[in-house]
Amino acid sequence: MGKFPPHLTDLQTAILSTGWDPQANSTCACSRGTALYRCRDCFQGPVQCQTCIVQSHLHHPFHHIEEWTGKHFNSSSLGMLGFKLHLGHGGTPCPNRSPSSDGRNVVVVHTNGMHNHTVMFCCCSFPLREVDQLVKAKLFPGTVELSATVFTFAVLDNMHIHGLASKKSIYDYHDALQKLTNAAFPQTVPKRYREFLRVARIWRYLATLRRSGQFFGIDDHLANRRPGSLALRCPACPEIGFNVDEDTMLSHRTCLSHKYTLFVSADGNFRLQRANKRDDPDDLALNGGNAYFVEDSGYKEYLKTVDPSSNQSTCAHLDAVKTQELRKFKHVAVSGVVSIQCSRHGFYLPQGTADLEKGEAYARTDYALMNALKDALQQRWILGSYDIWCQYYINLPERVQKRFPEMLSILPRIRGAIPKMHIKGHIQSCQSRWSFNYLPHSGETCGEGIETGWAEQNQSAGSTKQQNAGHRHDSIDDDLGYWNWTKSHTIVGFLARQYIKCCNRLKTLEREFTKLTERHKKHIISKWKAMDTTPKLINGTWVSVYDAQFLNGMLSLFPTNPLAKVDCSGGPPTQSRAYEQLLKAEEGDKTKGKPKKGDAKFIQDGLDLEQQQYAIQALIQNDSPKTTITKARIALHKKMKPWLALQAKGFPELRTHLPNPDTTRPEDIPLLLPSAFDASSRAKLELVRLATVEMSLREGQCYDALDDLRRAIHIFNSNLQFKKSNIRGQRPNTRAQAFLQSLSTHKTNAAVRYRHSREAMLQLGLSPTDKSLQPLKNDQLWGKVRDGPAKLGDSKLQEPWFWSAGRPRGLTKRQITQWELERECFFF
Repeated sequence: MGKFPPHLTDLQTAILSTGWDPQANSTCACSRGTALYRCRDCFQGPVQCQTCIVQSHLHHPFHHIEEWTGKHFNSSSLGMLGFKLHLGHGGTPCPNRSPSSDGRNVVVVHTNGMHNHTVMFCCCSFPLREVDQLVKAKLFPGTVELSATVFTFAVLDNMHIHGLASKKSIYDYHDALQKLTNAAFPQTVPKRYREFLRVARIWRYLATLRRSGQFFGIDDHLANRRPGSLALRCPACPEIGFNVDEDTMLSHRTCLSHKYTLFVSADGNFRLQRANKRDDPDDLALNGGNAYFVEDSGYKEYLKTVDPSSNQSTCAHLDAVKTQELRKFKHVAVSGVVSIQCSRHGFYLPQGTADLEKGEAYARTDYALMNALKDALQQRWILGSYDIWCQYYINLPERVQKRFPEMLSILPRIRGAIPKMHIKGHIQSCQSRWSFNYLPHSGETCGEGIETGWAEQNQSAGSTKQQNAGHRHDSIDDDLGYWNWTKSHTIVGFLARQYIKCCNRLKTLEREFTKLTERHKKHIISKWKAMDTTPKLINGTWVSVYDAQFLNGMLSLFPTNPLAKVDCSGGPPTQSRAYEQLLKAEEGDKTKGKPKKGDAKFIQDGLDLEQQQYAIQALIQNDSPKTTITKARIALHKKMKPWLALQAKGFPELRTHLPNPDTTRPEDIPLLLPSAFDASSRAKLELVRLATVEMSLREGQCYDALDDLRRAIHIFNSNLQFKKSNIRGQRPNTRAQAFLQSLSTHKTNAAVRYRHSREAMLQLGLSPTDKSLQPLKNDQLWGKVRDGPAKLGDSKLQEPWFWSAGRPRGLTKRQITQWELERECFFF
């Protein structure tokens, strides 16, 4: 863009220069007239005389002509210059028609505007009807008798694709054509909006007939489908008789059912309304319920047999099941639509869309769902997702038996689920029972794809709301068909990209799963495989193996879990608990080599001094005030002096290694804890006993640091979400960013403390491959947002290892082993 400004003046001058032509008012190339006319639409067309301009546009009758006035070019037209539009003989006059006979004045609507022409019909011995002559010339008549307005096929195609792609209304398109004809005085251009509206509907319907194959007898080749269907089907969903045969489907094992399952989604849209206005009694839906909307007359008869129901939910806060606000549906005859879509690929199903009235009634969803599944009666597996499935399914068998007995046989083959984003708004039992994450053979389906379709269809809601009932159905049918057509263009690339992602992710998951399996004995794996993952109703509560159950403060992941009677309220081993246990050990165990009285306090005090040293080093690094640093140094030296004296007295072997106390920089004095020496040096210096004490305290210190890290990440995420949702303006954002930076520092500090403690444990003998206390990298300091709705894709994110670190205190050796197994099973 930066290269254009220096040339803008030159460009403007060049544009204005096109308003004049040096050949104007000169002799025409034919040498028989004055060159006064030029075509605005021909590419580099010459200035010509009247005769030549008319003859050169024999096959371009809808171009705009300009006439030179002596000072400038003014708008003219071929019709004003004597051009006549001859039909039936390649643009030349019919030999059986008198040259002096009058033609018919017609307004021709083309992509560049509107044109007045005199149309001369063919008068041969066996002439076609006028309508047929117009259509053969690719002109569509506004009426079937003595039409005074015709539309070129080009403008109808152009209008159709613009309406579908940009959701431009015919009114706006017609307004644009008027301005293209005469931008200065568009009010002088003939108005053909009503004719355009009528012809556009017919053109759209005829195009649907051709594209669906119905006009060519496609039903003879697809006998498995309902006759007369105008809908475009999903080519990838299993369809017996089209892309899979019944024997193949029946012969496959249940473990491969995801490949042959028909995944469908249901959802309501309250933007696609219809205003409560006087309807046209002559209006009708040309599609007649053969596309995506259900057939209207049968639907109305069905609704007469249905009792109105509020369908209030006992589940949590979903908008679809809350009391609908009456003002939301004020002055509307139709409050929206409910549609059925294939969940995997996003295609709307035929006859799977129905009108709603003041809310999302189960009976209306039943009608759309049962009509959409009429072609799936032979389908072996069906999985339906609905954001209120937890309530919708309860009386579904009774409703189907009463109103759709012919569809009753399909119900046992339908499983239900709630889309992955909506499931977060449901109570816990719903999440255990209906989440795609826990449903076997669901193929990582998310169920939220239907929401993306509404975002597209809602763009036309403003125009369809004011349309008559039949017109509205045809328009929405057309939009849904265009959505399916666009999907069919992109589905190959989409599936290829998804397959590549799946293969890469599958390798990772298989590798991790293999590692998990190899770490455990076969009887443990067999036990896990034998567990029933089906949620069960126990004492009025739904229980799943995927949920951690707490009974009276006791953890009970599974009914047979040996941890069921272990008090887990204490959490993982912290430094303070480790210190308490060491003090008890000093009192009760006098065995040689075990901790002596005072060891725990000595090491605990040493670790406290170490933390103070780190704190002073952080003050220096952050350029804190000198007075603050000085006070901290004085306090540290005051505590360090007696501790160093006690160290020299209690461990004389260390005297040769002890440094001289430095009162000016006590943060740099080495404390010579057991972790400062290797194993052989600790043995020579008689520090093995203290090393055991330090190991216990360091372990607790590590878990404390991890707990601080998790808390810091949680606080950071919460404040980041708050900033995104609520903070506006430069100054507030700057302050919020500074605050977030300080919170980020808390994460870093916790990570540094963990690394220091773990490094000391490695010196004391911790295995570098320890699974509980693993290396902590900088790119691992993150976690999912836990105090807000989960985002799509969260289930695919594997959080860093420390989110599952830590075990309950007071476990026996057997319980520790079992806890490790359960933890890996639960968090994998």
